[in-house]
Amino acid sequence: MVFLLTPYLIYHKHMKKTNYHYLPGFGPLSAIFILSLLLLLTSAGFTYWSINQAKERDQIRIANLRKIQSAINQYYNQYGEFPEGDKDIGNWDLGYQNSDDHRFIYPLVEKGLLPANFPADPLSKYDPTHGIDYTFRYQAYADDGQFCPRGQGQFYVLGIRDLESSTGDPADPHQFEGSGFSCKNRNWQDEFDYVVGAFAHPAKNKQ
Repeated sequence: MVFLLTPYLIYHKHMKKTNYHYLPGFGPLSAIFILSLLLLLTSAGFTYWSINQAKERDQIRIANLRKIQSAINQYYNQYGEFPEGDKDIGNWDLGYQNSDDHRFIYPLVEKGLLPANFPADPLSKYDPTHGIDYTFRYQAYADDGQFCPRGQGQFYVLGIRDLESSTGDPADPHQFEGSGFSCKNRNWQDEFDYVVGAFAHPAKNKQ
């Protein structure tokens, strides 16, 4: 029996000596700690990457909104009025409501000022049946004095309801440079994360 146990005792003695003199302490608690740390670092890295990706998509959304705004202005210069668009919900053009609905601000596509496959939102996949996206909203208003003083002509509001990187902090309504449109009786910035607008005949000190 002693002869059979001798190799085991020599091996055990050698490993004990090696662990004690040459290897740092690495018990179950250390393994759990290191694994937790790795998971934490991986999670933090993924979160940072996700936030950056969201910010990049928001910049694309804003850039696309500016392209739509430019097309609206071109439309006005050519036809002397702002495009009506569909009146899907609360007179807002949402881009798509049902199979009978048009594309988002469809006159811009019909007149060749925007391509039919224009992907307003980087997460939306263009579909000729389903329009562009619900993220964007557009409405043309009459010069009726309901929200803005009369005398500035027809005006429009174009906005993005939800941006991924928006803080949603009401104390920081203009966190995105270039966003903001309001009149005496309505501030559309309170309804959108990013919004622009323009009057047909803007006049100073009338808002």
